[in-house]
Amino acid sequence: MSRKPPLWMRRLAPPGNPAHLVSAVCSCGRWIFSERDVVWQSWDAGIITGDDLTTAIILGRQLIRIRRIAQADTIRLETVAGPLGISPDGMYLGAHECGLMPISVKPADMSGREFHYSTLEGFPTMRPDPDNPDPWAGIPEMELMFDSGWPKC
Repeated sequence: MSRKPPLWMRRLAPPGNPAHLVSAVCSCGRWIFSERDVVWQSWDAGIITGDDLTTAIILGRQLIRIRRIAQADTIRLETVAGPLGISPDGMYLGAHECGLMPISVKPADMSGREFHYSTLEGFPTMRPDPDNPDPWAGIPEMELMFDSGWPKC
């Protein structure tokens, strides 16, 4: 029987992401992010921000910062050393330890941040197609490449 990870986990760490994060189920039964780079590490599947960040620092939990790369619609992980390098407006993952409760179980907010190729320079601006339910579909807004001298309607 295969279990799929929650949608927010699949969006945060899709297959082949440069952060080498893989959604997995730990032997304790909880969803975790497994970082499968040079050293394999496990992170709790919960985004730590705000007051949870203060709790993690007080409890001495190892943290890793999540940086979103908007141009590529992916993430990068940055190691923080204790309270050094921690920003109050950042997003973090806490180290997973089977015997301890996770600091946060809050999912990542992925709404409104979806990448679309039309946001890249050089691609046409797109407007939604009301007849197509596909959010990636659109109608290109054509603009004149030169000024013909005629008034625009």
